[in-house]
Amino acid sequence: MKAKVIFMDTKMWLLLTPILLIQLILMIINLINISKKSKTKYLSKIIWVFIVILTSYIGNICYLIFESGDDGQDDSN
Repeated sequence: MKAKVIFMDTKMWLLLTPILLIQLILMIINLINISKKSKTKYLSKIIWVFIVILTSYIGNICYLIFESGDDGQDDSN
């Protein structure tokens, strides 16, 4: 008896592709944002990089919630 190899069908790929693309885009945007910041509010930059890369959506959303907004610098000169 042959072992049956299960591959994802086309419908599954059509469902997963946008989800994975959104996650990848979010990760890239957050990593660029982390690299541009001179200082982060709550955690060090290297910790945020690990969180964003290793925890997919949760890490990206946490970064957006806690580190979004201005850097506390007043540019109104």
